[in-house]
Amino acid sequence: MTLPILTALPGERRGYVDGPDGQLHYRSHGDGPPVVLIHQAPWASIQFRHALPMLARAGYRAIALDLPAHGMSDPPARPGINAYAAAIGALIDGLSLGPCLLIGHRGGGLAAGHIAAERPALVVGLVLDNAPYLSAAERAERIGRFPDNQQIAPDGSHFTDRWAWVRRVGDPDWSDETVHVSVATYFMHGPWKEHGHSVIPLHDFERDVPRISCPTLILASRTDPLFPSGGRLRTARPDWSYAELPGGPGMVLDRTDEWIEPILEFAMKAVG
Repeated sequence: MTLPILTALPGERRGYVDGPDGQLHYRSHGDGPPVVLIHQAPWASIQFRHALPMLARAGYRAIALDLPAHGMSDPPARPGINAYAAAIGALIDGLSLGPCLLIGHRGGGLAAGHIAAERPALVVGLVLDNAPYLSAAERAERIGRFPDNQQIAPDGSHFTDRWAWVRRVGDPDWSDETVHVSVATYFMHGPWKEHGHSVIPLHDFERDVPRISCPTLILASRTDPLFPSGGRLRTARPDWSYAELPGGPGMVLDRTDEWIEPILEFAMKAVG
């Protein structure tokens, strides 16, 4: 079993830009029209370790951001989707990328959608990969569902406990590699409060969706618990493109060839 090196990927360039609350770390592969990838919470840019080189081979400059308080980016003063979206804007501005295609996975999709609504000139196209589109009642029910516990056990059992927790509540199809990335990135973050899962139900994505003006692709994975969100988004925005994926939330890591196919088809239309 080969597990990933979390600090670097072959052929990538890594760097930092200044954000509203400190340094933002990113990974960049390839040259061409810019595609910015936003990971789910509470993961990090390493989530796109397979997707980045594939996008580069397709002719794009693929850039994955560590959201504030994730990976190697500084924590925000006020955690939330607003802070994550501001970080995306700071990355685009700091690297002088111009209008970009944004790909946001789950909670990262909320941040990508919010910056598309707030600063439309920065976004030429948007991919919402299983972004949670929830009612106020659903969001209220999710508050506190995923407590953040990063206490370090003297025998190292906090790692195995987290591994067992991910296996219990995560996608049953996740490979050991994907679970490893999930656990390792979780403990990279440090004990920052109100980041990751906890900020997602606090954001009202229903207010952003009507304001998004760029071409948008909805990805809905059939075995992802958030699969119904794709149908709701499709109803709310019938003008948007829609594609279903056969797996769950781990497809970006475990089945990247299938995950990227509708994205590349959409990118050709939105970006060229």
